[in-house]
Amino acid sequence: MNKKKLGELLTETGLITKEQLDNALMLQKGKNKRLGKVLIELGYVNEFQIADTISKQLSVPMVECNKYSPSKQILSLIPREMAENKLIYPLDKNDKSLTLAMADPLDFRTIDDISFQTGLRINVTVASETNIISAIEQTYGSSDITWDVLKEIPSYNEVEFVKEEIKGDQKQEISFQSLFKDSEAPPIVKLVTMIIADSVNFGASDIHIEPRETYVQVRYRIDGELKNVLSFPSRIRDSVISRIKIIANLDITNRRFPQDGRSALRLKDKTVDLRISTLPSVYGETIVIRLLDPTTGLIPLSKLGISEHIIKPLIEIINQPQGMLLITGPTGSGKTTTLYSVLQQLRSETKNIITIEEPVEYKLKEITQVGISENIGFTFANALRSVLRQDPDIIMVGEIRDLDTAEIGARSSLTGHLVLSTLHTNDTVSSITRLLDIGLEPFLITAAVSGVLAQRLVRKICLNCKVEVSAPEEMYGMYLPLLKTFFKGEGCDKCNYTGYSGRIGVYELLRINTPLRRLIAKKSSEDDLWVCARETNTKTLFEDAWSKVEAGTTTADEVISKIPYQEILINENKTSAKGKYRKIFAGK
Repeated sequence: MNKKKLGELLTETGLITKEQLDNALMLQKGKNKRLGKVLIELGYVNEFQIADTISKQLSVPMVECNKYSPSKQILSLIPREMAENKLIYPLDKNDKSLTLAMADPLDFRTIDDISFQTGLRINVTVASETNIISAIEQTYGSSDITWDVLKEIPSYNEVEFVKEEIKGDQKQEISFQSLFKDSEAPPIVKLVTMIIADSVNFGASDIHIEPRETYVQVRYRIDGELKNVLSFPSRIRDSVISRIKIIANLDITNRRFPQDGRSALRLKDKTVDLRISTLPSVYGETIVIRLLDPTTGLIPLSKLGISEHIIKPLIEIINQPQGMLLITGPTGSGKTTTLYSVLQQLRSETKNIITIEEPVEYKLKEITQVGISENIGFTFANALRSVLRQDPDIIMVGEIRDLDTAEIGARSSLTGHLVLSTLHTNDTVSSITRLLDIGLEPFLITAAVSGVLAQRLVRKICLNCKVEVSAPEEMYGMYLPLLKTFFKGEGCDKCNYTGYSGRIGVYELLRINTPLRRLIAKKSSEDDLWVCARETNTKTLFEDAWSKVEAGTTTADEVISKIPYQEILINENKTSAKGKYRKIFAGK
């Protein structure tokens, strides 16, 4: 078979233009979508046109999967997870070969993998995506949970939900284990228990329960990416939502206003905190459950993935008796985990450490933790004023949101305290302009801030299916550092066929030195601040991330899709990089 790419075939036949292909490739970056699906969503082609073009150009038969009836033995050769992820369907088998229907018969890596795993020669046919999905649902069994199936779900005896009720100054734990028994457990209780318990076993950070028009979709966020896990009929939607509200001690009669609650799950010898949020939507209440596992939240500083050129100056900053360290990045970038790692490093009998958080995510030994509550007026600023009267040595402020908090924190660092906090900005330099934007005086920034640490999280390549590959398409036309080899995960049962397992931090540290202070005092532009930072060898987020690509820890396409590709790299490439970077073109 001619090993051309789908985009090449469609442009050569005139079905799409080069500009349309470029648009689709741009939209495909960072999304777990096939090129064909993106082209269909853009309205450039339809499923039949893609399948028909592939069939004619490559002389591959076009089939209707629903006309085949593969045996269970044949179906067992392709796990459902792989069939859905790769959009393939086994049709027939003989002693030496296996016939597959594929939405993308140009996926030669998948063909080679299946041939290796089964020991059979692969005969390829082409079918539309809709046809393959329909055949998978009919023969593998639908993922839609019906009432009859619910009765067969195990009772999860080892699972116990715990909630907190306030009685005076006492906190009492109430077990919900008594709400269901082994054989008499109501189906709804079993379903909710299964969803939450399985999410813990999968290592998910969040559960999304999202009502649609005729069904409710359940998704887990694993390694930062959402993944569909099951759906159930709308007729049991309200019962499921009420069950979750009972667990979180929320008002089950209130369906028109958002609510927030908390609970905990005990699974064998493990306890996981649950933060539950409800939000009214068109088809019913959407529920998001955040899973906080204390055993994974407290990670030593050396295990976060901080590079050697950053760890030493970072330790120097936090070992100072006073000053302010800001950790910045978008929501979900691991800022709180980094702060907790720093606090563990600073924890000492001789230090009084107090944290101000919303909410307190992980309980730390030998540290005083304060949870704020803005609905009663106990804000970060108010809490910080009170904390300063508690003789602290080190203060952690969960987030700087306003001028009041920023000003109190900065002045605190000038009066002998080490202050740690977070900001929501894109990189280190933009944190300085953010402080200026909310109204903090330049002299306070220059005197108080010791350093800014920006971070992101990228997925790590699954070690079980790691292979060497050619440069990914996302790199074409970009100025990037030269690398000899690239790696990625092929996808296996250990990583749920994603090719990734776990995440690692990517960091950028800006130390506030004298030249930077002079520029900040003059309210210089971000470009000027960046030039000064680069002169003192500040490494960008992208450079740190690319070093992890070079080490084979993550993939190039993961970095390109998750990490800002700073213009400064391009400028250096054109002027003084002296061959350190090169522009990568398709086909070169």
